Amino acid sequence: MIVSSPIGELPFVPTRLKYHARGLTMEGQMGAWPASVQIGVNDTTAILRMVATPAAVLAGAAIVARALLRRSARRSPN
Repeated sequence: MIVSSPIGELPFVPTRLKYHARGLTMEGQMGAWPASVQIGVNDTTAILRMVATPAAVLAGAAIVARALLRRSARRSPN
C-alpha cells in the first residue's frame, strides 16, 4: 500500500491485524516509522457508503450476466 502524505508517498506494510472491543487495528510500518490504522464502530457507516456503489454495480452486472447466460442456454440446441 502507498500512503500519500505531506512529505511524499510512503509504503505502508501491514504486519498485524488486531480485533478488540473498540474495533480493528491494523499495525505496520510506514516508511521508517511504525504506524497503525484504527477502525471503530463509528466508522462503519462511512465504510458502507464507500463500498455501496461498487457493490451495487457488481450485483447489477451479475444479474445481467446470469440473464444473458440463461437466455443463451435456452437458444442453444441440445
